[in-house]
Amino acid sequence: MRERTAWIMGGIAAVLPVAGLLIWLNLDGAGGAIEIPLLPAAPSEPSHPRLKVLEEPGKWEIVKTAKSSAATNRNTGTLHAYWGLNGHCLILEAELTDQTGAITYELGVKHFHDKIDHYHYTLIQDDGYVRGLIGKWKAQTAQMDWWSVYLPGAPAGVNQRMVEQQLTPGERTTSVEILNNNQLELSGFNESKRVGGSEAAPTAQPATPELARLGSAGVWQEVESVMQEGKLVTNRINGRSRWTRGGRALIYEGVIDNNGEGVYFMWVKTYDRMDGVYRFVYLFKDGPVDHFVGDWDEATKTIKWRSIQPPGNRVIHETFVSPAHRTWRVEFFDNDRKLVSSSSGESRLKE
Repeated sequence: MRERTAWIMGGIAAVLPVAGLLIWLNLDGAGGAIEIPLLPAAPSEPSHPRLKVLEEPGKWEIVKTAKSSAATNRNTGTLHAYWGLNGHCLILEAELTDQTGAITYELGVKHFHDKIDHYHYTLIQDDGYVRGLIGKWKAQTAQMDWWSVYLPGAPAGVNQRMVEQQLTPGERTTSVEILNNNQLELSGFNESKRVGGSEAAPTAQPATPELARLGSAGVWQEVESVMQEGKLVTNRINGRSRWTRGGRALIYEGVIDNNGEGVYFMWVKTYDRMDGVYRFVYLFKDGPVDHFVGDWDEATKTIKWRSIQPPGNRVIHETFVSPAHRTWRVEFFDNDRKLVSSSSGESRLKE
């Protein structure tokens, strides 16, 4: 089993320039204009009251302890929390220092999954490993119970459980367990306390050459063409990307023009240094989370992404023409591996 000892508990506060409206031209030949609202720079409130049971945005101090049969590790650091995806997601970033003085960075995203009536928690470690959990809030005890639904590479029978306890609005504890066939292999205990308001995230650069392949931070404009009921439909997309603290992951928040109405989404891409693969998490604002794993082809500068959670028959070929220009093709297959439909798109960095 690939043992992990890093536990994510927090979030980041980013202050970005406030933008107004982006005017896209319709492609129906009428020449009229539609207004696509840009993502708000930093939503001050969650999109729904049920998200208020999550950490309050701001700066937190954290202490994390992880214990196995062989060793005990203790990390301390700071955590920054802010609302993203129009207030639908709480994005959490932590900067941790271990007993040797080494610094690691961790990313978490929490939100509510409307379709299953549960909370969702995506964890991205410093080395690029990604885990997914779903949770249930217990109002009587101010407690959130999390259990794993996505542990890539873990053998059958391995599960992760977490219990978050809200002591006060600004104080939390989290107990963590990794079980192998119901036998405890690793346990952890985290303490966090809010100590201040939101702080602007420093500008970061990709931490490794592999991550640098994913492109540049900034404002992007995209066009995607897809066949729907035998008709070619063109979608216009506007988004903003940035590197997380430490440059371990690239976050993108976007809005799609759907007949003049903005449809919002978010994705995170990272590189798993231990497994040597790229990992791609796509979050819909109503809750579903898609996980992809990708391999790099140096000859074509392309990552081939395969959907693995939920298991599916989607393949994305994403080609990085330059740090400011990428193209992609999405293929949908049936259970017999027959191509059912496809779409293609292009993205360019504008600023």
